Amino acid sequence: MKKYLTAFAAVIAALSLAGCSAEGIAPIVGAGSGGSSESGTAGSSGRFEGSDIGGRKESFIDKINGIFDGGSKDMSETADEGLLAEATAPSGDYAGVAILPDDCIIDDPEITPQSGLLTGGEWNDNAHWADWNALYGSREDWKGYKNVWNTVDDYRLTVTVVSDGKPLEGAKVSWGGSVSAVTNNKGEAYLFSDGMPSEVTVTCGDKSATSLVDWVLDEHDLYFSVDLDGAVSPISQKLDLMIMCDTTGSMGDELEYLKVELEDIVKSIKSNNANIPTRVSVNFYRDTDDEYEVRQFPFSDNIDEVAEAIREQSASGGGDFPEAVHTALDSAVNNHDWDEDSVKIMFLVLDAPPHEDAQIVDSVNKYVAEAAEMGIRIVPIASSGIDKSTEYLLRAMAFTTGGTYTFLTDDSGVGGSHIEPTVGAYNVEKLKDMMIRIVNGYLT
Repeated sequence: MKKYLTAFAAVIAALSLAGCSAEGIAPIVGAGSGGSSESGTAGSSGRFEGSDIGGRKESFIDKINGIFDGGSKDMSETADEGLLAEATAPSGDYAGVAILPDDCIIDDPEITPQSGLLTGGEWNDNAHWADWNALYGSREDWKGYKNVWNTVDDYRLTVTVVSDGKPLEGAKVSWGGSVSAVTNNKGEAYLFSDGMPSEVTVTCGDKSATSLVDWVLDEHDLYFSVDLDGAVSPISQKLDLMIMCDTTGSMGDELEYLKVELEDIVKSIKSNNANIPTRVSVNFYRDTDDEYEVRQFPFSDNIDEVAEAIREQSASGGGDFPEAVHTALDSAVNNHDWDEDSVKIMFLVLDAPPHEDAQIVDSVNKYVAEAAEMGIRIVPIASSGIDKSTEYLLRAMAFTTGGTYTFLTDDSGVGGSHIEPTVGAYNVEKLKDMMIRIVNGYLT
């Protein structure tokens, strides 16, 4: 049954919802309207300082576990091979609709950061491409976002590559000689253009094939199949997982929770795929003139070291709404030794867009295109504070690289308010479960 979850009470008075000017950590939602907890202490800004976050309700943990573990609806029942299955057609205004169990009403919580609290949803635009086209065709604001971010998505070509009747993973596909992508474990590659290139080239090892694409007038979405018999996938059962996280001040409302979640997620993915060599790289970024622009760590198979790097981070800096997303993407794509024959996934956790300078926008698109060419699947995790323009850009990053768009929701009661995505019906899941599911979807 579709239900809108009753919104949680107001956030502590000075929680940042849209900018990155505030510093420190504000890790809780206030109980009632007073903006204070039983044992926490608020600073002059009204934000809770450091880890003074006492007075938690243990019953909340039982409640939220009941929602997902014993609720009336299985949150994963409509998931299909790691991607969110189409539950219903989007509404006329494309307002997001959360699909929740009947008992998913939670009293105002005061909660201690621990794994399994944050909630989120997923929307895969490549799986709902007709909806994306309809949205773009009917909304002037959506057209405006495209102009701001200069994305290339007027035409989509989905290429399915098979070898000896089986999906071929890791094949390089180019369209018109300028747009490139890598097939996933379903043998699919998504390519985007603002024109209609007529030639597709597929390469895998010493096997190659070039075919002409016949476009129908006014057609913006085309499916194309290529047989590359005899080709062997270069991708082995090996995982390179990256987490790139915004740590500016406005992330303070959620960062302490994310740190706990991400540490647990990394360990769970490693343990659940014990037979798959797994390397993890965690990285953190802020903005120009902050303490650091990007704090990067190399890929490592030592999960304890990765976990320690996560625990050491804190939220600070920023000073305005946009952040150094372009520098973060450059670091992620070009300053790390991605294993060529691995499955490559990058979770991008953020609550603000890049700067809108033309040069920066061009660099963002350049790095996203390079990620697609390398087979790096970008999976944004939109946190509290993003606006619709940022949502547009993050979704474009996701579908361009064959990734999927994810977003935190208000259902946990953690952090500032989260905008409803402009999508159709989606399932609310625990963030931990959703991220693990998505990773597994690219592996199996």
